Amino acid sequence: MTTHTLQSSENSNSTGKWHFFSHRTIIDPSPLVLERRRIYILPTQAGLMFALVLFVMLLGSMNYNNSMGYALTFLLGSMAIVSILHTHRTLLGLRIEVGKVAPVFAGETVSFQLWLDNRGQTARYGLVWHSITENSKSKIQNPKPKIDLPTNQRVSLIIPIPTTQRGRVFLGQIMVYSRFPLGLFHAWAYIHLDISTLVYPQPLGHKTLPSGKQSENRGEDKPRDGGGEDFIGYRHYQQGDSPRHVDWKAVAREQEWMIKQFGGMNTVQVWFTWDDVSMFNDLEAALSQLCLWILVAESQGARYGLKIPGYTFEPHTGKEHHERCLQALALFKGKK
Repeated sequence: MTTHTLQSSENSNSTGKWHFFSHRTIIDPSPLVLERRRIYILPTQAGLMFALVLFVMLLGSMNYNNSMGYALTFLLGSMAIVSILHTHRTLLGLRIEVGKVAPVFAGETVSFQLWLDNRGQTARYGLVWHSITENSKSKIQNPKPKIDLPTNQRVSLIIPIPTTQRGRVFLGQIMVYSRFPLGLFHAWAYIHLDISTLVYPQPLGHKTLPSGKQSENRGEDKPRDGGGEDFIGYRHYQQGDSPRHVDWKAVAREQEWMIKQFGGMNTVQVWFTWDDVSMFNDLEAALSQLCLWILVAESQGARYGLKIPGYTFEPHTGKEHHERCLQALALFKGKK
């Protein structure tokens, strides 16, 4: 199983002339199999020149009644015709599946994963993949790496997309093409899969947690997990629990996964509210500060809650709580 990483590229001169075929708004299902009706094929510039040369050779053979000229002209012409079939078959029947994609912070690169399933098919050569940037005005032709799919292989393809702002980012439309085997014909197909992920705000600001919304559990309430110093017992592991509270000695003895519970005088919880970032005039700066506080609190194992317009999450810890808070920041539309 092979993994390929490609660099995203903008529309270039070489592919811009095919752009009028790309106006598709339908989202393709996953897995997607490339059928005949969605594969386009046209001669390349080299193919047109080759046809012109064959035409001149044919005229010369007719003018001088040269049998060897006829034979060479028809031989080369038949090779070109057969290459049409091979170029088209390079894409025909290719199975494409959506893979995993992890959320990132603004300014980082999203790695969209696709699976190329070539099991039960012959090898495919010279497949070129790149994303299409609709608003690009750049005329610079970026390199487009080629990949080969061996026979009966399932290959992982990573397409990186840089991010600049928070929110939901989509892979969008991508194009795959091939000019195998002779470079005389250009076969291509457009793919628009439903694959996206969230981009969290960029964590920026000061790391000191706000002190105005803290409270201590002094034993009157039900003991909470993870915040105090007094050991109060075990409970079964639940998805989202912090790894720092796992009884790793029991795990090493191949026993059940258990969580150590703590409580007592030093259980501290902190709220992150919109008032804590009211001094920021910029919305993104405020969200970046909240994002940084969440990361700091999570790394320290503190119990934290988030209260912003439209979202309220009670103080908790763990991966699921961490992701819910960051998702709220990523999708925040503004103070109502």
